[in-house]
Amino acid sequence: MRRAILALLMFVPGSALAGVSISEIMYDLPGSDSGREWVEVVNDGSAAVDITGWKFFENNTNHGIATTSVTNTFTLPAGGYVVVADNAEKFLIDWPSFSGLLFDSAFSLSNTGESVSMRNADLVDVGTATYASDVGAAGDGNSLVWNGTSFTAHTPTP
Repeated sequence: MRRAILALLMFVPGSALAGVSISEIMYDLPGSDSGREWVEVVNDGSAAVDITGWKFFENNTNHGIATTSVTNTFTLPAGGYVVVADNAEKFLIDWPSFSGLLFDSAFSLSNTGESVSMRNADLVDVGTATYASDVGAAGDGNSLVWNGTSFTAHTPTP
């Protein structure tokens, strides 16, 4: 019994060390942004995170997340980034040299602002971000990048 409790205590802290947050939001691209929006998610914890069954929550909807031909795993390594794209094919057209982790979803970010979240398989918010167009990146080619305290308009860095 003691070994089982010890094993459980050793397992739980590893899970607690992982922290997932939204680090960049591309919400209003120049011209038509239909299918071209994306968010970047970072695992700033010290353990890999399995995001199987996770959802991207936006506009009161839990959007599914799928692997792509670029990324065929749901494991987000410690310190790793993944782009969740509204349309992975269009994302790769816009960013042909992209070689990171890429997930496909279906969503439409508000061009005026909203709150978005990554939700785990139990639909618990793990990383939430709120943005507004008055911060910048409104149709000018920039994205909103988290600088540690707030989002600021910046050249996109997926």
